[in-house]
Amino acid sequence: MESVERVIAYQGVEGSYSSIAAAEYDADAKRTGYPTFDAVVDAVQQGAVTHALLPIENSTAGRVADLHHLLPDSGLTIIDEHFLPVRHALIGLTSAQLTDITHVYSHREALAQCTDTLRALGIEPVPFGDTAKAVAYIAEEQDVHKAALASVYAASLHEATHVLKENMQDAPDNVTRFLILAKNPESRELGGSDCITSIVYDVLDTPAALYDSLGAFAEHGVNIIKLESFVPMQRHKNAQFYLECIGGSTKPPLRDALLALQEKTKRMLVLGTYRKSPYRAHFEQ
Repeated sequence: MESVERVIAYQGVEGSYSSIAAAEYDADAKRTGYPTFDAVVDAVQQGAVTHALLPIENSTAGRVADLHHLLPDSGLTIIDEHFLPVRHALIGLTSAQLTDITHVYSHREALAQCTDTLRALGIEPVPFGDTAKAVAYIAEEQDVHKAALASVYAASLHEATHVLKENMQDAPDNVTRFLILAKNPESRELGGSDCITSIVYDVLDTPAALYDSLGAFAEHGVNIIKLESFVPMQRHKNAQFYLECIGGSTKPPLRDALLALQEKTKRMLVLGTYRKSPYRAHFEQ
């Protein structure tokens, strides 16, 4: 059987952190950027690409909220995770110096990761759609008072710009976690302590419903490593919960815990089971 060429879709353009993460995750795969998270998911759904790589959280700025709304109805399965240490650079025109900069343009997540550093430098943050596109904007504007917050790699793509200051992030261990998703992936019977399963569910309209739902995991000895609530785009709906736990969804004890959970929820959806990234060893010691 002829193997299918892997094509990874990511949000942004070449030079964005998502493009860097995609290259790190699979250097042999083709990579294609899309303007929005929705467009990335749609590309996989329509078969234009084989995989989606999407950021779900950052160690400094927290979760990427859009993903919680997008994943449950995407029809895609999480098959892997990838961690990217994020090192922001202040990028200006080649004729600019650090003291010239009054405004910096970048994605809101990147700006949030550099809040204290920018405040100390007296530079005003301006939200922009994409980190790498912000560098292109600076190159086009030709204003020495404007800079972008992006990767060093993004600066190298434009002859008109250079790096004014590296390591702008407030936290030295600034890391973004990405999820890799596919449509109808090959079945894998994963289980054990080196696996993570992601699910979303709605609790019943009863007192202590969340407490009861979590009891299903406690009863079967399943370790929950992440639990977050989010309100769907339809604001009249009740909060839903995104949960990550240790183990495979088709293997006990998690299999039995999920069976028990189904009886305590309106809807429960397994988003995928995948191997823990080796990067987790950095913070699970």
